[in-house]
Amino acid sequence: MDNESGAIEAGAVLLLFFLAAVLSGVTLFAASGITYFQRTKNDFNEKMEAQKLLEAIVDDMQELKIYPFDDRQNAVLDKLRITYDQYSLEITDVSSGYHLDFLSDEDLHDRLIVEYLFLNGNTSAFIRWRDENGLSSSTEKWREFIREEALSACVACGWIPVSQINSFAYRTVSASWAEGRTENLFPLVNDFPVMNVNMVAPEIFKPLIMRNAFKIEKAAEKFETLKNKLLAGPVMDSDMASILNIPLSHMLFGYLGTKTAFWKISFVFPGLGVVEGITAAIPKKDGRRQEIEEYRLIDRRFIP
Repeated sequence: MDNESGAIEAGAVLLLFFLAAVLSGVTLFAASGITYFQRTKNDFNEKMEAQKLLEAIVDDMQELKIYPFDDRQNAVLDKLRITYDQYSLEITDVSSGYHLDFLSDEDLHDRLIVEYLFLNGNTSAFIRWRDENGLSSSTEKWREFIREEALSACVACGWIPVSQINSFAYRTVSASWAEGRTENLFPLVNDFPVMNVNMVAPEIFKPLIMRNAFKIEKAAEKFETLKNKLLAGPVMDSDMASILNIPLSHMLFGYLGTKTAFWKISFVFPGLGVVEGITAAIPKKDGRRQEIEEYRLIDRRFIP
């Protein structure tokens, strides 16, 4: 934690902190309270009021759980923006995309994924850097390895896919917690899809649909059909399954879904500046696909 700004790093550090909080029962307030009490009384009171507002917004987000898909025009999100319009509220998806640390070893050797993401279609420099520096908390640290056009397709927040235990992130986390059983690393490791197709440009997931290992017949043609469907409006899992002619049990659905895992909440609080929070969709353990137990605030920071 940054004792000057009250910020908690996002991405890998955020997730490790969150897991620690879940396992030890430490709350967000308790983890950061010492920082606040070192401030002046006025500063403390303003931040407490901003914190209450942030928590109220998260409470209002709980209604999102009942929707089978999230998109930019979702009624709940629109209602939130109207309700908190005086604070210039913005809510954005920060988890739909490629988190390089979460990619499996197979992903990092897949030709289409590598050519789409990495400079010169080569992952060796990134892998060496990653092994030396550990988990990343910012996509900016990847800039020297990623194609400029693909940087916006990368994210620093996300759940570790249970299907990706052959990944750098899973190996690091399981070693840190001396825990090799995925069920004991829940919710950090779960089966929530990597990206919400309704919140990203279709070109981002084209390499996945075209992936030879997924054996989708006439993949290029079907991608164009799905792309056009998305340009017309949001889709559900059943739409994707029908268009691509694959069952919901297909490996592709470990990557592609219709719900967002992590949201960034941003608003302007008078006298304080910009307040940002990260809200996680906590999957329901042993629940249905993309079933959410709750939205939980797991990070916040104040930007003067």
